[in-house]
Amino acid sequence: MDAAARNFDLNLGHPAVAATRHEQIVGNAFDELARLNAEGRGFDMVILDPPAFAKTQAETAGALAAYARLTRLGVSVLRPGGVLVQASCSSRVDADAFFQAVNRAAAGVGRPLREIERTGHALDHPVRFREGAYLKCLFATAE
Repeated sequence: MDAAARNFDLNLGHPAVAATRHEQIVGNAFDELARLNAEGRGFDMVILDPPAFAKTQAETAGALAAYARLTRLGVSVLRPGGVLVQASCSSRVDADAFFQAVNRAAAGVGRPLREIERTGHALDHPVRFREGAYLKCLFATAE
């Protein structure tokens, strides 16, 4: 969080950054998103980048359920037309299963997503074996 705050401060010379209202919240994401929703808060962008939810194959189903729950909570505080950025670094969770869980969860609460882009590893993070392709991220808007 300190690094994020420093990075934001370093970019205040850019007019778009300087004009941006932002808030850093530290806490359990599930609890904090539920609290923000209960308070009626809304955001133009919600970034969900949790730690790995599945470190073993046996944890995959629970991880997909956790991603779905996080998605429902995230879109509950996302303003219409806002951008959802949701990532996973769980190597045991297949990219297709992750993207499907996120899309299904959002649609299930009446906030279907319009995907902007799906990403994985950057060029400076080459994948040389199947299990090494663990990074996945979805950029989408929700109506």
